[in-house]
Amino acid sequence: MRAYLPSAKFVVMVGSLGLSGGLVLAAQYATRPTTSSLNASVSDANTQAVDWQASLREVEAQSGVQAPQAPNPSTVNTLLYEADSSNLTTSVGRKLLINLSNATSQGLGQDDPTQNQLIAQAAAQINASASSTSYTAADLSVVPPTRTSLAAYGNGVMSILLAHPEASAQSTFVAVGQAGDSGSKDSLNSLTSIERGYRAIAQELLALPVPQTLAPLHLQLVNDYEAMAAAYPDMRTITDDPLRGLAAVQRYSGLMDEARRVFTNIAQTLNKDGILFNKDEPGSNWTAFLSQ
Repeated sequence: MRAYLPSAKFVVMVGSLGLSGGLVLAAQYATRPTTSSLNASVSDANTQAVDWQASLREVEAQSGVQAPQAPNPSTVNTLLYEADSSNLTTSVGRKLLINLSNATSQGLGQDDPTQNQLIAQAAAQINASASSTSYTAADLSVVPPTRTSLAAYGNGVMSILLAHPEASAQSTFVAVGQAGDSGSKDSLNSLTSIERGYRAIAQELLALPVPQTLAPLHLQLVNDYEAMAAAYPDMRTITDDPLRGLAAVQRYSGLMDEARRVFTNIAQTLNKDGILFNKDEPGSNWTAFLSQ
């Protein structure tokens, strides 16, 4: 935990939250009735409401220990603000520690709703770090959907993909895997050229004339490739900022799956419209998606 506690003041404040949680548990234990008293009062338990506040005050008076108050929200917010870091792993770790300590100090933290809420907050912080350029239909070069334009489009898309073999999922996972195994950044150098390949594909697809009927699918394809390229800078941080790097790998993998589905839909549309390609044409590669 030392990596998540940047200063003595921070340690004291988080420690205070933890101590408050311990006092809450002690108060809960002290106010829990014994077996004998429970058996004696079971007959009227359904007719009388227990004044837990009065019981708590009685325990406080007898023990001389005051039950902790809920942490000051401004104090918690200050801690969360100070926990921000350019390193996503450190930032999320610190905030998760603070939020969990805050919940524990109020007698929470062990229940499923609270834990799910803490996980959702951490996930939102991770997802917020992702950003990429998003294009709209106005950015496309749309043409009428004739047999000629559909055939030219089919050949054009495959020509662009074949022109950038460096944009490879296999090379990406190998580079990231080697960096994770060895802890060395050397294998991550290859991600730079792979990123350029994906970005070039996105830009060339954006400039390609697209038949109107395929414009929605093509736009999604352009944005998927642009988002794939945007994931590579975060992937290269996987040795220094593991959470950011792994989130980028997961994001990239999801985009790859989405792009495959889009390619399959385009292939089915071309096939439905009777657009056929010779084996010597780049468009013949669409059959691979039809077989899926």
